[in-house]
Amino acid sequence: MKRIVLLPLLIIALITACGPREYADVIFTNAVFYTMDESNPTAEAVAIKGDRFMFVGSSNAAERLAGDDTDIIDLNGKTVVPGLTESHIHFGNVGTTILTAPLNVYWLPMDELQEALRGAVAEAEPGEWIVARGYNDAIWDEPAHRRFLDAVAPDNPVSLRRYCGHATFVNSKALEIAGVTRNTPDPDAGTIVRDPLGEATGVLVSAAGSIVNRHIPPAPRLSEDELLEAYKLGSDAMLAAGITTVHDATGTTQRSTARRKQAYEQGFLDVRIMDAVLYETAMEMGEPLVGLFDDRYTVRWVKMFVDGSLGGRGAALLEPYDDMPGEMGALRALGQDEERYARRVANLLEIGFSVRTHSIGDRGNRVTLNAFESAMEMAGKSGEEARLVVEHAQVLHPDDIPRFGRSGIIASMQGVHATEDMIYVDERIGSERAEGAYAWRSIIEGGGIISGGSDYGVSPYEPFYGMHAMVTRQDRQNSPEGGWFPEQRLTRKEALKTYTVWPAYLEFSEDIKGRIKKGMLADMVIIDRDYFEIPAEEIHEIQVLGTVLGGVLVFSAN
Repeated sequence: MKRIVLLPLLIIALITACGPREYADVIFTNAVFYTMDESNPTAEAVAIKGDRFMFVGSSNAAERLAGDDTDIIDLNGKTVVPGLTESHIHFGNVGTTILTAPLNVYWLPMDELQEALRGAVAEAEPGEWIVARGYNDAIWDEPAHRRFLDAVAPDNPVSLRRYCGHATFVNSKALEIAGVTRNTPDPDAGTIVRDPLGEATGVLVSAAGSIVNRHIPPAPRLSEDELLEAYKLGSDAMLAAGITTVHDATGTTQRSTARRKQAYEQGFLDVRIMDAVLYETAMEMGEPLVGLFDDRYTVRWVKMFVDGSLGGRGAALLEPYDDMPGEMGALRALGQDEERYARRVANLLEIGFSVRTHSIGDRGNRVTLNAFESAMEMAGKSGEEARLVVEHAQVLHPDDIPRFGRSGIIASMQGVHATEDMIYVDERIGSERAEGAYAWRSIIEGGGIISGGSDYGVSPYEPFYGMHAMVTRQDRQNSPEGGWFPEQRLTRKEALKTYTVWPAYLEFSEDIKGRIKKGMLADMVIIDRDYFEIPAEEIHEIQVLGTVLGGVLVFSAN
């Protein structure tokens, strides 16, 4: 009798100890999930409770977690990858560009650029400034010269920023307004490009652009309501591209962070933002903001600059540019004093901030690596504790490549920059130095990691453009055949890591993001073809069908 009585009592005790059965809120089934979880690399289904994955595995096992209120979504064999991270973007530009639609001169051939300017002049008032961004002189048959702009805009001042943002191309009227003559000296950290007779060509590199641009009347300021609307437009655009987290590398103030908190509170922002602020702002804050609004908003980085761009010849080099004898680019003020630079970084590490520094030339990168290593020693931080980031890391001296893995410094690199810049890199720095440019494979083989992105508004933010470039070393016309310096290509898995696992590590979020895994945030992207099986030349054609953020379907192509 005792055994008969105790058995049901034992069962009741076990049920009580285990608690009530937990059911999923939503189950996605019948798909190919590439989880990026080494212990469980592929799955058929996921179950989600709240904003976390509660199960990753087979469809049959997932459906056993369905309760009366569970939504079951059949994905009909589609491919799913973790939510993607855009590791270097100027997020504010996304929505404001959609909202204001400025003149678009992005990568136009010279004849089309002139036609666009001719149209802008026809609509402009006499003497009104015409301002735009996006030109690329590397695709033109002749060097940039103000006479091309003068031909279509003789009376309206014109100022065009290069697509990289680190050079300005102006016409004669703009130079006249700014008072630039053959006797005007180059400013610190900038160059007025001159012809053989010593006259300004209209190309102003790095800080020289401000000589003209400070004369441009300020554009009408967007109202607070318009800024919030722009955030909504930008957030929606990111989610439609499969981007669930953005790293804003602009460097902002507390006023901007307050506006972004307001945008989350009022429902204008959904995408997760990892924000960077200015040095002075971080010191005023005293400590980072981490995981606000259900892990949607974090302010943990400070943005710094040491040089300009390679295309604009503002990147600081160890030896002169091949196509401009004597010109070595310029270090900004921060890079001119390594000890001060390192002390600033150490100050930030000591209060919980990390640093992301724009460094493009081999000299600029060496200065940043020196300062980062010194700062970690000053602050008593390891590479894993500091997670300092070199933004762009485009041209590296071979001696400096192993320092990423050795010191635990992270390279934030943009795949499309290599395939956009390849048309002029050999001309700028020669083929020997070009072997150390965009050296993705070398960095990884040296023990380093790479976080991927686009640097929008420099380049398109579509993440599969970046992965295509990293896998093929080709542009989106799949040129050149075989790839540019193909030995630096990444595998498909590594390229996907640059948009998932590795940026999660960069942002101290590796325990909750970057993988489709039980207990992690339920961020994932449904795509229209199998990333790992399609021909490599089709990767850039992948379309996003749906984006899930924190367990909620926030974008659907249908």
